[in-house]
Amino acid sequence: MSADIEGVVAPVVTPLDEDGTLVPDRIPESVEFTLECGCHAIVASGTGVQETSMLTPEERKTVVTETVAAVDGRVPVLAGVSYPAQPVVSDLIEHAETEGADALLAMPPWGVKPSQDAIVRYYENIAAETALPILAYNNPSVTVDMAKETMLRVAKIDGIEYAKESSRDWQKLGWLLERIHHEGHADVLSTMDVFLPTLQTGGTGIITPAPLTVPSMAVYEAFQDGDLERAVEAQRTFGAFPPEPVDAGLIAVCKAATELAGVEVGSPRAPYESVGGDGREAIDGWLDDVGVPRL
Repeated sequence: MSADIEGVVAPVVTPLDEDGTLVPDRIPESVEFTLECGCHAIVASGTGVQETSMLTPEERKTVVTETVAAVDGRVPVLAGVSYPAQPVVSDLIEHAETEGADALLAMPPWGVKPSQDAIVRYYENIAAETALPILAYNNPSVTVDMAKETMLRVAKIDGIEYAKESSRDWQKLGWLLERIHHEGHADVLSTMDVFLPTLQTGGTGIITPAPLTVPSMAVYEAFQDGDLERAVEAQRTFGAFPPEPVDAGLIAVCKAATELAGVEVGSPRAPYESVGGDGREAIDGWLDDVGVPRL
């Protein structure tokens, strides 16, 4: 079990123009903002907040290529290879390896709901095609919710070195930490809302986008320093995000926050909504409160 990927893992927000077209030239600036906010590793086109399921495979290849180049070895890069069709997954794996990704991130297939056995076969096929470490990412907001028993089966596959649980279900996460992490099958990561208790229970870290990485780094560093009071104070920051006037999803919120910080990433791809004026003002205040850098 590798410890190369740990702490705060940050998906880079995908830049689109006003027509919803991918803008590769803006990816380096989005990468720089993510690194400036702080993280220990970066994800390229792999998670829900990156609009992964809304991009074509060729667009995702472009994002991976540009992200790896922009990071330039400063932190590890995980390339997303999730897709409903296994041949496309294979193509994305080959591209990620060619471009120099350090690891792969795979959510289960979306669209037609797979059985739990099909999910296991999907990860077995991925592991059979690559020597790169794989992070199995459970994200019910995008795809099917993997049962904890399925995640254990997946974590036992050779090559699956990390597992990420996106739910805020502490009972499930505690089970995964005990049965997967502490039994040595894979390192377990969680999400921001339960970051500190994840660390306290021995978990590896979280996957969360900038600018949420700013308080996330504060939690992680305080915990590593043994300063629980400071870690708790930083963890409480997440309770005020997104601010109350915001009525859009996480993609829209993170894109609005990134734009307000001075990085052009555009709005979510249609038909998904953007954050309105009152919400943007509230997010801007939150950025100041937590000390998010402005570019």
